[in-house]
Amino acid sequence: GLVASGGLTLAQGTLTPLLTSGPASNRVNLVLLSEGYTSSQLSQFLGDATNLVNNFLGTMPWQEYRGYVNAYAITVASAQAGSDHPTYPSWVNTYFNSVYEYYNYIITIPPNGYDPNYANGQGKVDALISSLMPQANIVMLLVNDPTPGGSSGIGGTNGTSNRRPIITALNPYLPYSEIPVHEAGHFFAGLVDEYTSPYPGYVPAEAPNSTRETNRAAVKWRAWIDPSTPVPTPNSYEYEGLVGLFEGAQYQTAGWYRPKFDCKMRTLSVVPVDFCEVCTEQIVKSIYQVVRPIDTVNPAGSNVTIYSAQPAAFSVTTPQPLTHDLSVQWYTNGVAVTGATNRSFQFDPRQLGNGSHALRVIVADATGLVRNDSALLLRGTNTWSVSISLNEQRLAAPLYLGDGKFRLTITGTAPQGFVIQGSTNLTHWVRLVTNSLAGGKFDYTNGPGGLPFRYYRTVSPP
Repeated sequence: GLVASGGLTLAQGTLTPLLTSGPASNRVNLVLLSEGYTSSQLSQFLGDATNLVNNFLGTMPWQEYRGYVNAYAITVASAQAGSDHPTYPSWVNTYFNSVYEYYNYIITIPPNGYDPNYANGQGKVDALISSLMPQANIVMLLVNDPTPGGSSGIGGTNGTSNRRPIITALNPYLPYSEIPVHEAGHFFAGLVDEYTSPYPGYVPAEAPNSTRETNRAAVKWRAWIDPSTPVPTPNSYEYEGLVGLFEGAQYQTAGWYRPKFDCKMRTLSVVPVDFCEVCTEQIVKSIYQVVRPIDTVNPAGSNVTIYSAQPAAFSVTTPQPLTHDLSVQWYTNGVAVTGATNRSFQFDPRQLGNGSHALRVIVADATGLVRNDSALLLRGTNTWSVSISLNEQRLAAPLYLGDGKFRLTITGTAPQGFVIQGSTNLTHWVRLVTNSLAGGKFDYTNGPGGLPFRYYRTVSPP
């Protein structure tokens, strides 16, 4: 369930979080506004909004990606409860001036056929969204009226305001409780209706779930069509469980095709119909147009310099699907690191050596709900440019040369050069020579006649 807690009040609206799954900057933000709820009914609205969100996120594929969604309620009081019903007639004073405009079923707000003034309806929605939750991706107006109905305005996944919201009546019974999910298919994923009943004036167009293409090789959802399925596909129950090319969509009985015999974009029923595979895929891809598979990275900067030989920690955090996990793979200089498939990675600078290196992580969603992801929406990458600058020297090959002379070899790495120091007691050190390594080594011989130093070390600046 969802718990309403806290709140941000601005002007006449109050924003209350209902579900927080992650940062608003990387989540699908669902916002519900109260319409036709009086001030004494606003607590009821929070309960109604919670139930709507739970129902919405209980429908596939939203259920699988519940963790990719934040939900909020914006409470704003109306002077009277309900909505306008011109066919009764019945008129009430509500904040957004909603009205059952067509056939006592399609609910609209101004500008509409009863009031052309944007400021009286849509302007109020835009003002509240812009002020309280400008990152909203799905906006719903919940109308406190039991008469079923609704509509869907212009939407998208770009997170901007100034859009017509999904409008739905408060009717928790099937099939009416399916209206918000169906309308979100339009608003959020760009899906079209698959009805065949006439809609005068409607002009069909290519859409993710509708086409007039009948060449199997050119059908946009061909990845879902089995080779044995005829194309076009007969509109019969024999093929109801298969994805194919079924004639009838976008209010057209002929010439336009849909992916499956039935789908939630075609039928709202007391026995809920699922989204078909093609519509499901489109919704998942639309979610990933908003939500990157990577939430945060550490280190946050893209350029990292390492001076120590100790392993350096890199990590990512990700959103989490409900029943499957995202895959993670780390790469150094374009080569996959064997076994490096966790969200954290220990970068060992000694294995690569001094210089510039590329560290990359790829997080991907291999869900079977998507077969066509040519835009790689279900994949996120992050790359760090890692500069390794280690100062590691070793003293090797000591050799007594006679006459007080002594030679040793310095090997390793010293990008900034090194200093040879000597001591007789390991407490006080004296600089003997400053130099740099050539080819990873340097031969040192003490001066003529020798010096009484018994201990040697090298020191390099960072």
